[in-house]
Amino acid sequence: MPLDKMSNTEDFIPTHKSVILHLQGKPVACVIDTQNNYDAINDNPSLRASLTGFLNKDEEFGLLMGFQLKIKTDEEFFQFTVYPNDEFIETVIFDERIFIINDKMDPLFSLKLNTDQFVKTKSEFDKFQKMIK
Repeated sequence: MPLDKMSNTEDFIPTHKSVILHLQGKPVACVIDTQNNYDAINDNPSLRASLTGFLNKDEEFGLLMGFQLKIKTDEEFFQFTVYPNDEFIETVIFDERIFIINDKMDPLFSLKLNTDQFVKTKSEFDKFQKMIK
């Protein structure tokens, strides 16, 4: 979403950093968060999460891909705005998962995502691969 189409640009100021870690040699997309407690939402049946990708144009850096991750329950609301690198975006698309970690790299929470707003999810990609064989 370009800046001129955003109703409130404050919503898209970076709030968290992203990092790629490797579990058993496989890249995983992580967002670093040290402010929130996720114990209360881990097994909450009202849990909803959404990932919205957008584009920003910067005079110095050109086009930047960013995303907003929103995690909601009936009682809690967490929102993250991140401008990740290409490897992070690719990992989210193919792994369909984001891990929330602390600054010591300890896992706090993980989310399975439907990332079809981006190009293809891994499950859609796998379905397509089966169709063409």
